[in-house]
Amino acid sequence: MSHAASVAPPSSRALRLGMALSFLLTLVALGVFTLSLRAVHPVGDAGQVVEVTATGCEPNRLEVAAGRRTFTVVNRSNRAIEWEIIDGVMVLAERENIAPGLRQPLTATLQAGDYVMTCGLLSNPRGTLHVLAGDASAQPAALPATAFVGALAEYRVYTTLQLRRLRASAVELRDAIDAGDLDAARRAYREARRADLHLAMPIGLYSDIDQRLNAHADDFERREADPAFVGFHRLAYGLFGQQDTAGLAPIAAQLLTDVETLTERLKHASIPPAQLADGTSRVLEAWLDHHRGESAIAGPDLADLVALTEGADKIVSLLAPLLEGQSPATLQTLEANLSTLQQDLPAADSSMPAGVAAGGLLQATSALADSLAGINQTLTLKG
Repeated sequence: MSHAASVAPPSSRALRLGMALSFLLTLVALGVFTLSLRAVHPVGDAGQVVEVTATGCEPNRLEVAAGRRTFTVVNRSNRAIEWEIIDGVMVLAERENIAPGLRQPLTATLQAGDYVMTCGLLSNPRGTLHVLAGDASAQPAALPATAFVGALAEYRVYTTLQLRRLRASAVELRDAIDAGDLDAARRAYREARRADLHLAMPIGLYSDIDQRLNAHADDFERREADPAFVGFHRLAYGLFGQQDTAGLAPIAAQLLTDVETLTERLKHASIPPAQLADGTSRVLEAWLDHHRGESAIAGPDLADLVALTEGADKIVSLLAPLLEGQSPATLQTLEANLSTLQQDLPAADSSMPAGVAAGGLLQATSALADSLAGINQTLTLKG
């Protein structure tokens, strides 16, 4: 008897089981396919959809009504991108580090007027956003500007002191790099970077200064080799990545010039009250955008989060008296979220660990950013 003839045909039960398994696998595959489509094709109430390609925004001109609006930013390029809404040089809202093929929501409260949009690489042409006047009578009455006089006056003193610290450290950094002293340059860098991030909220209001001081290599076409890539991340790449001061002298000199430009701007500018909470939420979200999905946070990025949290602590202390009268429950939640994050972080002056588990830090940072994002609504405060 041949071997082929000895093989029994499958039973009807086995056939039914096989068909059932095949059907289930088809459903799973369909589900995965659907989810992959949702990554690039927003579903449901996604608000205004903006697709960012390798060369710009599609559409390149948007028109929306004034008020609180949601945008869904879809990355159709092959690199991580950022998208911002800018009023003159002031950043009103942003979403950073959107991975290729994915989408991120962004919600902003906009007044009538014309704005510009950054569209991926900083070398790409900018888009335009036209905001139509809405029904102002439907909005709750905003707190008077006088309610923020004390908080803004105290914050001006804080920014002045931090700017002095930033400039002094930037001078030390430039001099250490000129002397080729790597250890001294690293120490000065850490001090300057800490002050820079204490000022992340007001710096983030100025798109041009923020890009020169804090842009990442991925924001540029040639990444680290791009001549437009300057600022803190370029210096960190040399001092800590390449472990050398070679070629950094012009970068350090430019950093000092940008710090002096920032000092002059902030000396004559007033921080909009609505940016105290919203701007602080935005810089925390920007840090999150670069670390979502990571399993561990390394030393330099951890030090950045520590400094950002110190800056957020100052903002919370300024808003606390207003919230205590307006919504004690909101203040309690905000302070609890801040405390949770602070407890998860190492002390600012301690040696930063080589890496810590990301899960708890990301969750605590997100909770604090979300709490801050809701403060303006609680205070019926408009931009």
